[in-house]
Formats: sequence, C-alpha cells, structure tokens
Amino acid sequence: MRTRTIVASLTLCALPLLAGARGDGCAASSRSPAPDVTGWWDVTYDDALSVEITVGGSVYTAETGAQGGAITITHQGRPLTFDLACARPEVVCPSEAWPRAIFAEQRDAGFEHRMYVTLPVQTCAGARRAPEPGTCGAGTANPECDDVCDGELITRDEERFGVIGERGRTFRLYLGAGVATNGINCALLGWSVADAELDTVGSAAGGDWEAVAMDAGLVTVGYSGGCLWAGDPDLDGEVEALILGATVKLTTGFTADRR
Repeated sequence: MRTRTIVASLTLCALPLLAGARGDGCAASSRSPAPDVTGWWDVTYDDALSVEITVGGSVYTAETGAQGGAITITHQGRPLTFDLACARPEVVCPSEAWPRAIFAEQRDAGFEHRMYVTLPVQTCAGARRAPEPGTCGAGTANPECDDVCDGELITRDEERFGVIGERGRTFRLYLGAGVATNGINCALLGWSVADAELDTVGSAAGGDWEAVAMDAGLVTVGYSGGCLWAGDPDLDGEVEALILGATVKLTTGFTADRR
C-alpha cells in the first residue's frame, strides 16, 4: 500500500489541475535533508469555502460558510442544487479531510522529505464491482478504472502520504481517493490535496533544521457523484447528476502552528 501511494504521489505532482497550489509533491525520492516536521500541529481555517462546480464542461463558482451548505446554479436554463453540508457523513469537507489537530511523522530512513499523517479517509462498506463500460478512463472521475463502490461509503482514520518540497519550504499531502464513485455515491477524487508553505528555523548544516509553522495553506477536495444533488428540476424522475456527470471542488485556506 505504501509503495502504491508513493508512486501515485509522483504522478500527481505534475497534474495541471493543481498548478496553482502552494505545495511541492515531487521530492518523494529525494535523499537531501529536509526540515523536521514530526509532532503535533494545530490548524486554523479560513471562515469560508470556495466552491467550483463543473457540469457538462461548464464551470460555476460560488462561496459558502466554513460548514458548507446548499448551492444552487442554473445550467442550460435549469436550476440545479448541490447539498454540500459538512455535517453529512458522506461529505468530507476540507476542514475534516485535514483536521484541526494532526500528527506528522518522518520515518523512512534516508528519505527525509516523506511525511505521514493519519487522516479521515473514505472506505466502501458494501460490495465493489468493475465500472460500467464507458464510465472510466482518461478524462473521467475514475481514470484508472478502479472498482466502484455499490454500497455505503463510510469514513475512517487511515494513514496518508505527503512530501516536503526539495528546498524544504513547502509540503503537499495527498488526501487521495479510497474508492471510485458508481455515479450515485459521493466519492473523494484522487487529486484532493493539502499543501502549504513551511516556516522553518535552524539549518540542515547545523543539524537543527525544523518547521515551526505552516503558512498560506490550501486544502482542496474534489467530489463526483449523484449524492451531492438535490431535486429533480425537469420532473423526469432522474437525478440530473447521473446524466451530466458533475464534479465539485471545495477549497479553503489554513495556517498551522507546531506545538
């Protein structure tokens, strides 16, 4: 599992989707020194969530409070409502995916840029099956054609992998995707990440290089699935997300201090 996660991180580090993010996820195999980040961190979040909704190639933006809520857009003349309340068990908002208190570890000898954090991760409580033909592959929410979850998605704590940038000034941690959506359940997409700038003291040469704060942080989580939608605007008995294949991106800023 660890090897697969590290390989995935090396692929994700170059995704154009995340080109504006603050982190640096491409130093997983570096053997150069990195600042010490091991220990507890207290996280403070912005008081708003930025929302980006993509429906049939059209992109809509909105903002909601830190706990999420209902967002309504008009697409091709139809009002479509998304239920993005963080209180819903199947929705892991940014401040849940990257909790208010985290414990980071560096434990791979010779690879100081690798870090591990235990975070809430989605898992499938039901059966898994192969995706339907034409619903996966390049350009879809399931590019690797992973098995999809036909049961309930639940959230449990699990270890995730992160990377400290080559210069020791940034980090990126992969919130990842545990399962793929079947079009109905609400699955976290694989490009979901937390990243930030690192405020450090000391130096590698002096042997006392350590990070003391995280600044300008961003947590970005992406979702796909009909569970986000509410209502049947054209009264045809179908949830529109199942037809349009909508995705949602939630972003919030954060800072953190080391205890």
